[in-house]
Amino acid sequence: MFIQRLLAVFALTTSVLGAPVAELDARQACSAFKLVHVAGTTEIGLGVVGTPLSVALASAVPGATTKSITYDTTAEYIVTVAAGAAITASYIASQAAACPSQRFILSGYSKGALVLHSTTLSSSLKSKVAAILVFGDPARNINQPWPINSPSVDLSPRDGSSSSQNIASFCNFGDVFCWPLGVNLLAHLAYPTDGSIGVAANFVKNKV
Repeated sequence: MFIQRLLAVFALTTSVLGAPVAELDARQACSAFKLVHVAGTTEIGLGVVGTPLSVALASAVPGATTKSITYDTTAEYIVTVAAGAAITASYIASQAAACPSQRFILSGYSKGALVLHSTTLSSSLKSKVAAILVFGDPARNINQPWPINSPSVDLSPRDGSSSSQNIASFCNFGDVFCWPLGVNLLAHLAYPTDGSIGVAANFVKNKV
């Protein structure tokens, strides 16, 4: 039922979210922090959330660079999510080997959040994850694991976060995918423009 709901609604949003977005992946030598973003259904590159988040984070944490995970973003939520999680884990492992001192900020929008839930990291890689940001997470109300040690999730990051919280989960009221019984598609599309990006960047700044 959950998967069927995702398929039905995302089919309506393909034309909205499917426009190509410029890749902002920085290719510099090892930075102190790397944002690893997983885009949502039908998105290309960093997508509507990852693009402004990359800019905001670079301002909040000078020198932070960005990588978008390239995976199959079609409206399928089992095989492609598992494949995206494997790609994400492989990238983080290879990047950590190339840049041993680098730490990671993981972020995901909508389907991308499901990918992060499914990403499995070794203990040594988990310790390199400074924070996780998710927007419109369809698994918000399901007991899903997170790929870092002893996670503490802030479900209302706009209200302020404690020092122990290392995951910020943004869910607009009525969001059709993350809010219980939500029916508002516009709420799901509003994260790039409703102030969430700035709050997310400040959340990371306080963690690093």
